[in-house]
Amino acid sequence: MKSITIYPKNEKQKNLLQSLLEEMKVRYIIDKTEKNASMTQEEFFAKIDSSIQQAEKGETKKISIEEQKALLGL
Repeated sequence: MKSITIYPKNEKQKNLLQSLLEEMKVRYIIDKTEKNASMTQEEFFAKIDSSIQQAEKGETKKISIEEQKALLGL
């Protein structure tokens, strides 16, 4: 069975979802780390726009093939 990832907006939503899942006897995991915090769609597009502007201004850095492989663990 495929899993579903849900990102509640606040503690109230989290608690409600948790109660619902317990009532339905659905197995779930609450990730304690903050690394899964997602950005809003507006934040995502703002980052993309910022990156495009940096590229248009020439504010990019070229890395060698060896550096690319090292970064990607190849």
